[in-house]
Amino acid sequence: MKKDKNKSIKHTPAQRFWGVFVFLSLFVCGLMVGIGLGKKSVMQPVEQEQIINPVPQVDVKTKETCQIIEDLLLERLYPEDSQNGIEHEENIIIYEKLMLSGCPENQGLYSGKIQREKEIVLALQEETGVTKQTCEQIEELLLNQLPKADGSAFRRIDRAKIYANLSERACPENSAKYVELAKQELEIARALEDDKFDEGETIEVVETYKRLNMQAAAEEIFETAKKLTNPAIDFILEVEKIINQQ
Repeated sequence: MKKDKNKSIKHTPAQRFWGVFVFLSLFVCGLMVGIGLGKKSVMQPVEQEQIINPVPQVDVKTKETCQIIEDLLLERLYPEDSQNGIEHEENIIIYEKLMLSGCPENQGLYSGKIQREKEIVLALQEETGVTKQTCEQIEELLLNQLPKADGSAFRRIDRAKIYANLSERACPENSAKYVELAKQELEIARALEDDKFDEGETIEVVETYKRLNMQAAAEEIFETAKKLTNPAIDFILEVEKIINQQ
């Protein structure tokens, strides 16, 4: 039996519904794929830029206290080619502070700078015909006797004794400065020894405090020494004599 070619094929309503549904589904899927590819092409340059230019890392390393002190004090220095002798004398004072409070590894450098500044001051004075006062010569000579500022309590006490001497014999305008420097050295020595001095150190510390008119501090050191040791009567009498002298 031959099939009629002109006979039309009829679809049921259900078949027509599913045909439309499949067509719409394919269209939506194609649209979503196109959007996804578009986003990827937009985002790719940003990711590449982040690789080429990474976010800089923050340096969290902090400076040591001595480095901060050095930075602050070095800013106060006058130019080395200054023709003003007073400015070079101020530089010497700053380098002395750096010797005391700067980083230990730089003490040799600052010591050399002090000597250089002194030579410049001397040259400027000779050029202008200025003769040093006696007090200025005393300061220069005694400052040259300062031992190294290190972790030795013994040397710190020696430095305090020199500064105490300078507070009495140096130029009057510098007396208060040397008093403060002597007190600072004694505080460092006490911290290093935790106030546990032997008899010889105790006598020197008491004498220096008395020279600085710090009676209470001298008595405190003496009382601590009596508690920590069993001092001989001669030692007690000697220290009491120092404390009570006018």
